Amino acid sequence: MGTSSSHSGNKDNKGLLPSDYDGQQSKPEVSWQATKTGFSKYINGHGGSVSKTAKNYVKAAGGTAGLVNSSKSGIKGAINIGKLFSNIQKQGYQKTFDDLGIEYQGKSAKEICSGLVNYISDSADSKEDSVARIAAVNAMSKMYEYMENNNLELQSLDKVDNELMEQVLGTYVECYIWGRILNDLQYCLEKYSDDIDRTMKVEQEMKDYVSSKVKTTFQIKEIRDKIFGHHSIEDGIEALYEKCYSVLEDM
Repeated sequence: MGTSSSHSGNKDNKGLLPSDYDGQQSKPEVSWQATKTGFSKYINGHGGSVSKTAKNYVKAAGGTAGLVNSSKSGIKGAINIGKLFSNIQKQGYQKTFDDLGIEYQGKSAKEICSGLVNYISDSADSKEDSVARIAAVNAMSKMYEYMENNNLELQSLDKVDNELMEQVLGTYVECYIWGRILNDLQYCLEKYSDDIDRTMKVEQEMKDYVSSKVKTTFQIKEIRDKIFGHHSIEDGIEALYEKCYSVLEDM
């Protein structure tokens, strides 16, 4: 799946308060321990569901606001994708790639898409960075696949409408969100499932569930107007993440 090496996942704070603690710090509605316990039961067929796991995950991570705040690399990567397509539509692929330092002369579509990964996600220093990086790889794979399936040459990018941008951006956000969840809960899969088929089934169920929520959220007019209207891509992307997390938390 591409998640990081095994670790015990996020843990609940047990009395370790920050230096600027003012006495108002609120505890998450659901603890990490409860989230991991519930997910472990589902893995073993003893109740629960992927929707319940996703809901508990968002709550344990500090709710929608807390998760948005900790999704800096994920949001940045999505904004970079939005700006990439916006600039191609406004000034053409040549100037856009020249400005970004992307080599394209004599390069195949696959090589160019690989080069764009570093523009979308330029570091992998933290767990969150690594999840964003994997999402960027998947997004650029989607771009290459789209170009191949539609027999598009590089110059055709100048005439491509929002369909490609939506597919690439949607793929990125979906992969990032389910990547965060599965990365932080991977320890449960490794500890409580000795059945590889069951593990893969649970992972796929989580991916499908998150992807369906992102696709639905992406159809909200206010969010689409901001992203595809090119005036407030940053606001649109943040609103997309916020709404996706909110949907997962409230289900």
